[in-house]
Amino acid sequence: MFPLGWLNQLLGLAMNGIDWCMYHLLGVHNVGWCIVIFTLFVYILMYPLNAKQQKSSRLMNKINPEIKAIQKKYKNKKDQASQMKMNQETQDIYAKYGISPFGGCLPLLITMPILFALYNVIRNIPYYVNGIGSMKENPEAYKFLGLLVNESPMSLFKDRANYPYAGILVFLIPILAMVLQFINTKLLQVKTDAGEQDQMQSSMKMMNYMMPVMSGFFCLSFDVSIGIYWIIGSLFRIVQAILINRKVDSISLDELIEKNKGKATKKSAKREAMNRQMEEYAKKKTAGIKSASAYQNTADSSSKEEEVQTHVNKDFDSGSIAGYAHMLSGKKDKK
Repeated sequence: MFPLGWLNQLLGLAMNGIDWCMYHLLGVHNVGWCIVIFTLFVYILMYPLNAKQQKSSRLMNKINPEIKAIQKKYKNKKDQASQMKMNQETQDIYAKYGISPFGGCLPLLITMPILFALYNVIRNIPYYVNGIGSMKENPEAYKFLGLLVNESPMSLFKDRANYPYAGILVFLIPILAMVLQFINTKLLQVKTDAGEQDQMQSSMKMMNYMMPVMSGFFCLSFDVSIGIYWIIGSLFRIVQAILINRKVDSISLDELIEKNKGKATKKSAKREAMNRQMEEYAKKKTAGIKSASAYQNTADSSSKEEEVQTHVNKDFDSGSIAGYAHMLSGKKDKK
């Protein structure tokens, strides 16, 4: 259960609530339809985050020429100061248009734990969803389009003699997952200039094909329930991407600049204040190091003088006339 125990419990409560509503409204228990409703519910809640990610990805196509101009400006300048200036100017461009270059990470960080927790819940439906019970008690509740949701497509294909339509449907799920993931990737893709095809375009193409293949493999190897979650989520994101792309394409860059002018000014002021604080801190640290060094030099000098004096004193007998004369001479020098 650890470390997703709390998330398993939360998803179990959600699935239990959906099943309760379905039974009281439609008079049926069905794990597959619970997953469909649950997936839609999750993606509706995540719409603001996903919409922000999609908007940022689409806007990157528009501002790409400005980013490339900055990179070209500092192309042959590898010193730290130039690199810092390049990063600062790039961040200013992002702020000017209200774009977060790392906005796409958060939705993924949220959806992946949900996917793993959902897998745990489906594997233990009787424990998490009280109304459905075990598969032996209620086998029809575990069927969705003739497929058992708690079995993988591969295992269903091996046992296709007991499932007449399994031979077709089991491969339909991973194929759908692959196709929809490919469409999703294309809609989110950031276009690059023709001159960059040798460098960036090849790696982007690889990702465009690798992600759908991985989606198909996961949906083929894991339970049908994971495939349902993946497909419904992809369909939702495709519709969302089409709508957002149309909206973003209709907005001019001047409108975006005007809209984000206030935010950009605030962010720039915060960055400048932070830079000033860092500079002051660096100056204080440098001054402290210099002061400590000067103190150490003074201490070393005094220590050396004492060593010399001690060495000289040893040359005279403490009880002799010469010793007293040397001691009186030292006192006069100090005065």
